[in-house]
Amino acid sequence: MADTLNLQDITVECRLGVHDWEREAPQTAWVDLELQVDAAAAAAADDVGSTVDYAALVQSVRRLAQSRPYRLLETLAEEIASLVLGEAGTPWVRVRVKKQALPGVGYAAVEIERAAARPAARGGRPRMDRRLAKGRRRTVASGR
Repeated sequence: MADTLNLQDITVECRLGVHDWEREAPQTAWVDLELQVDAAAAAAADDVGSTVDYAALVQSVRRLAQSRPYRLLETLAEEIASLVLGEAGTPWVRVRVKKQALPGVGYAAVEIERAAARPAARGGRPRMDRRLAKGRRRTVASGR
């Protein structure tokens, strides 16, 4: 299945940063999500119950981001990936978390890919998609 749902620049207000002053007041961060879906099945039914309710998913991401202070973009990205894999029932997700971080830099970002555990054959431990078992993390700084 190669269909994807993309949600770009989801604004979240969160307490995010290494320094205490960064976590004193909420700041805006942006989240991009790309998740694997079965668009053909959803299109055939023409019913939100057959696909990911992305309005509900966005609200869950916002609640998570506001739930506690985060020191690292990486931590927030990991928690969002876990939320999406569990809530959306998708087998794969890519998460990018961005924030303004430094003068003269448009934003700093961390992008990760995660796969859901697959049931093991013959009742063993769940297996991860081999391609993404270790996950992939990429840190980006951009001058947009």
